[in-house]
Amino acid sequence: MRAATEVVPGTVLLARSELGSPELERLPVFGVTPERLTRTLDPGVRNGDLARLRPGTVAIGADRADSLGARPGSTVTLRFGDGQEARLRVVATYERSIALGDFLLARDELLRHTSLPGAGRILVAAAPDADRKALTKALARAVPGARVERDPVPVRGEAAGEALAGVVSVAVVAAIGAFTVIAVLSTLALIATGRRPELRLLRLAGAGRRQLRRMLRLEAAATVVTGLVVGAAVASVPLLAFSVATAGTLPYLPPLQAAAIVTVVVTTAAAGSLPPVWGTLRGRYPRKVFSPSGD
Repeated sequence: MRAATEVVPGTVLLARSELGSPELERLPVFGVTPERLTRTLDPGVRNGDLARLRPGTVAIGADRADSLGARPGSTVTLRFGDGQEARLRVVATYERSIALGDFLLARDELLRHTSLPGAGRILVAAAPDADRKALTKALARAVPGARVERDPVPVRGEAAGEALAGVVSVAVVAAIGAFTVIAVLSTLALIATGRRPELRLLRLAGAGRRQLRRMLRLEAAATVVTGLVVGAAVASVPLLAFSVATAGTLPYLPPLQAAAIVTVVVTTAAAGSLPPVWGTLRGRYPRKVFSPSGD
């Protein structure tokens, strides 16, 4: 085992001024053990040294540090959950504040002001040649009742009310998506219904049902590909700008969400293009043979 870091979640209050009126902002924080911290977490240190994180000190996210005018060696004042204020000396600034929050504290500093700390985690960095299965079993025996995860989810802090805001955002996006699907489905169904005379004429001209079904499937596939490509191109512009500006990375879409989007698009295109014309493709259309004399 190369390193182990204990991570305890908590919250602090930061006094700030907005439009000339004072406000208290509630922010998620983590209390960590600083020994070999960068082997288990990668905050993206910009200035200073996280190894100097001790009670009475704090590390600040780069964006928050810029807004406060803070840098290594300066001090900031935070109010903890027990109501006490503390002037903390800044020892480092880091880039990845979206995941880790705006402040990293020493674990002992956070626990000193917290009566009911959140569920803590211990992040373990194994040596490259370590037997991960044996290490997992050893950790489970060493800490009875603890849940040992071989592939843990990323550490991430959530501000108060963020979970509820996330649920509301998902509900709003789902409602918008549902209305969009209904609108697209109705449009495709109307277009397909209007093509029934065209399909009847093709049947009278000698086109077989298999040929027409193949044509309709290819048209639906072209609609799906076009929709996905154009939609991805339109969405990538604002997403790319936002992601690069806020996180310095390219946009990322989880595979399950990408598969869900593709499935919805394919299902909508197929349901809007094929069922409305199934009745037209049923039955047998007689061929009329025209003689040169017109008989």
